[in-house]
Amino acid sequence: MNVKINKDILAPYLLFNKPIKYDTHITLYPVIMNDVLTFQILIQSITVRKNSIFRDKKIIKMSYLDFLFYCLGNKELETTYKISGLSQYYFYAVQLLQLCCKDTEIKLNEQTGKIYINSELITPQIFDDLRRIIIIQNGVNFNIDEFMNQDTENRLLKIKQDANKNNNEASLEDYIDSLIIALNSSEEKIMNMSIRKFWRYIKRYQLYENYTISKTGECSGMVKFKEPIKYWMVSLEENKDKYKNFKANETELRSKIEG
Repeated sequence: MNVKINKDILAPYLLFNKPIKYDTHITLYPVIMNDVLTFQILIQSITVRKNSIFRDKKIIKMSYLDFLFYCLGNKELETTYKISGLSQYYFYAVQLLQLCCKDTEIKLNEQTGKIYINSELITPQIFDDLRRIIIIQNGVNFNIDEFMNQDTENRLLKIKQDANKNNNEASLEDYIDSLIIALNSSEEKIMNMSIRKFWRYIKRYQLYENYTISKTGECSGMVKFKEPIKYWMVSLEENKDKYKNFKANETELRSKIEG
């Protein structure tokens, strides 16, 4: 693709889970819930904040694909940065491509790090495009363009954990069970649902339930709210970034990298 890949560009495909044809050789399909556990493992390979976690300028200047190959078998790097599985992320990425590109011939050369999809050489630029598509197509909560160092990311994770410490965390199976009941659906239908749509339905139903309960209480006259009740058919992406002040400034980071 000759344009920067983002949600707006991919919107016609995302609407009804259509496969995304990258070029004449490569088509990416949304991953379904039947493969969600495998996907959760493999997606780690393309969501490393390379440019803000690693302090080595040599790594920072690498393309993401070259970075993955550099990490292959590099246990020392994995230990130094405490990223479990980093030394195998190159293979994870290849398996992820196999998962997203159905019935596609994918070959790799472990000596050179070159990957071929249907005989097309995957250049660093093509890999970056495919990486963006996979993240957006499957609703992964990760912004490739966001600069955030590891300390900040750990701090945000702690904030999230502290906010949820009094809540009973639901497991994936709990969410699946809940959606089956909410939609009067079946396990088979959920298994074949795309991961992105599954989580959108979960969020949408939560909004619907909260709206219904709040509106019922308000109409009964027994409950009053300081703010208007948010309608349940709103954008799922309308919430502002609560952690904006914790995130690193891209310009500042780039100046440090180039200095």
